[in-house]
Amino acid sequence: MSQQADVLFGRSRRRSRRLTVALAAAFAVVTPAAVVALVPAASADTGAAAQSAAVADVNDSFDGEIGSSPAGWTVSSGGGTASVQQSSDLDRSLRLEDTSTTASTVIGHPLGTNRATVVAGIRLRAAQTTAVIGVHLRGRAGDAATVAMDSTGRLYTYDGRKRVDLGAYQADQWSDIRIVAQPASGKYSVYLRGKQVATGLAFRVRTDAITDLRVGVSRESVGTAWVDDVRVFASSAPEGWKPAGVVKPRTAAQIGTSQLLSGCETTGRKYARFAEYRDQLSALGTTSCRVQPEWNAVEARADGKYDWTTVDEIVDTLLAAGIQPWLQVSYGNWAYGQKGIPAGGANLGAPMPSGAGLDVNENWVKAMVERYKPGGVRYQGRGPGYGVRNWEIWNEPNNPAAPSTIASDYAAYYKRMGSAIRQLEPNAVIFGGEYGLDVAFADHFMAALKAAKDNDEADGDTVRQAARIGLVDGFSYHPYSNYPDNPVLYNSMASLRQVLAKYSPKIVIRQGENGAPSTAGTVGAFANDAFTEYSQNSYDLRRILGDLGVGVSTELLGTVDLWYKWTPSSAPQINSKGLVAATSDLKATYTKRSYYGVQNVAALFDSTLRPVARLEVSDDVTKKSPIQGFEYTTSGSGTRTVAARAFTRIGSGEQAVALWFGGDPAQQPRYDSTGKEIDIASRPDRAPNEDRATKPVSVTFPKLTISHPRLVDLTTGLIYEIPARAVTRHGDSVTITGLPIGNTPVVIADRSITG
Repeated sequence: MSQQADVLFGRSRRRSRRLTVALAAAFAVVTPAAVVALVPAASADTGAAAQSAAVADVNDSFDGEIGSSPAGWTVSSGGGTASVQQSSDLDRSLRLEDTSTTASTVIGHPLGTNRATVVAGIRLRAAQTTAVIGVHLRGRAGDAATVAMDSTGRLYTYDGRKRVDLGAYQADQWSDIRIVAQPASGKYSVYLRGKQVATGLAFRVRTDAITDLRVGVSRESVGTAWVDDVRVFASSAPEGWKPAGVVKPRTAAQIGTSQLLSGCETTGRKYARFAEYRDQLSALGTTSCRVQPEWNAVEARADGKYDWTTVDEIVDTLLAAGIQPWLQVSYGNWAYGQKGIPAGGANLGAPMPSGAGLDVNENWVKAMVERYKPGGVRYQGRGPGYGVRNWEIWNEPNNPAAPSTIASDYAAYYKRMGSAIRQLEPNAVIFGGEYGLDVAFADHFMAALKAAKDNDEADGDTVRQAARIGLVDGFSYHPYSNYPDNPVLYNSMASLRQVLAKYSPKIVIRQGENGAPSTAGTVGAFANDAFTEYSQNSYDLRRILGDLGVGVSTELLGTVDLWYKWTPSSAPQINSKGLVAATSDLKATYTKRSYYGVQNVAALFDSTLRPVARLEVSDDVTKKSPIQGFEYTTSGSGTRTVAARAFTRIGSGEQAVALWFGGDPAQQPRYDSTGKEIDIASRPDRAPNEDRATKPVSVTFPKLTISHPRLVDLTTGLIYEIPARAVTRHGDSVTITGLPIGNTPVVIADRSITG
């Protein structure tokens, strides 16, 4: 790997400088006709632009002046008022107050004339359980899709005219609602806090287009409703491609095993609160999760007494959900430092423990292993294998603040802690790790570990050398680059594999932390990039599918937004890489678009699918891709390069292929001296990009096994039949015409895979 690439994937230009600077229904009882009279329906002659995805876009957090009417919304307040108000100490929301039993209080937002699929996310809160409050996606004839709260404390929806109960709701608690409505099939799905609770529901009123969104309190009801974080978008399919269903999310327990991982970090430093997003994490479908117990939080008084309360909650929840925790032995303990014992610091960039600090650090590590290992203190009698098997030693030891001796320092630390873990749990799987993707550092670390002799060890003792190398089952790297499928990155991954294989062919590599923010101005990686929730979703899907497609396990940081506080008195700063949004008081608010994209990948790409491609080191990625073993050609993509990752189902041989615009080495980012990316317009495949257009691309696969091809929109979860006219077969060769390729991946797969 070149020095230039080391700097790029180590993100020293961006993240380290940033960290330094940071230290300075309704209407269930109202007839459709009465509802239509409240707010004029969108005009049918809104023009061709109404068909584009942008027309349906709504992104409203109601942060205007207190008392103001919501901008862009039509308000019918015959029964009360609708205005922006303070809903908590940190947040403003839209309050609907209905004081009349003869008139409704309703807000409406036009969406154009959308024959495409419309996805609406909204947070809804009732001040009581005695009013009827509803959310509706509407067509010209009335309500098509509804989620509502009734006057007896029940949340419900409809399947045609049939009411479908969704469980109880509580007064003064937010409901995180998502509706995916598909005019082409006349059906919709409902999600609550990331969980799919109803699908295949028939529209209440048949319509060929969704025209507006409405929220309100029924005219027979008296009550107050709060509305916030409304996010609406539309997603088109090729003309004439018929809907065939929706991806059914699966939990980790249902999936079993996969290489898709999630993150549960920084809880020890109180940058996130696990209870706020545990439901979404359990429903996500990732089968392993990185956890940072953080010694400084567990042994806060440096007295040998451990408070495992938070760690117990996390590990117990994950294991019960079928998710394997991956505990990271990282960060030191300031409390010991105050006693004059060099036990390191409790943050990224702080030194590792040394001297007497290693003794107390090892005590903590041993106590953690004894508690959480299969058959350990916490899980005695729970059956063989029930407990924590996966461990990682330290977080990003070679960060920019690390000393020049860090490779040997880390090797000595790793040897001691890895030996302690392996002694107590012989079957433990132990990973090393690094900041960025630095092949040279990994090589130096492994060489230093091999050479870290015991006091009584003779020169050339290959048995003891092999034992030390055997402490490394895998190696984790954190490659933050805003071009997620850059071939230079994948070439570095191939180089890392090659270097580690010098020491042991059993060592695997893992992308151990990544993910894009959903806002500009985030803390940490991508501080200079203007990401949005749209481009976050594109990046995250490209990152994880790119990795899964070459057999590399892959993780997204945090699951929830993280709020960093550098000192007790400093203002919190957001790291918005979460799939779930949160406010600075660590309360989760809504489930982001990217969450559902990752959830759909988790449901489809489990361990029964084997990647077709492999990684090979290339001397020149402009002439030979490091991703080899899967051939395809394209036409109709213009100057854009189509990236692909192919998978084969073990047993049946049926295949799935993810496709998107990317993978061209000429489009890798370029930065000025301040770390700001330049010449962005000349590289349209970069991930922080709001270009949502797709091109109808023809793709020919010389060898492809798909008996009944389907198209999956990973963002919405919708599945479409690929019509016979779009598929041409010549022997093993298959050409599919008109595939809608854009910045966000789509999948073609056999129906046995999509379900």
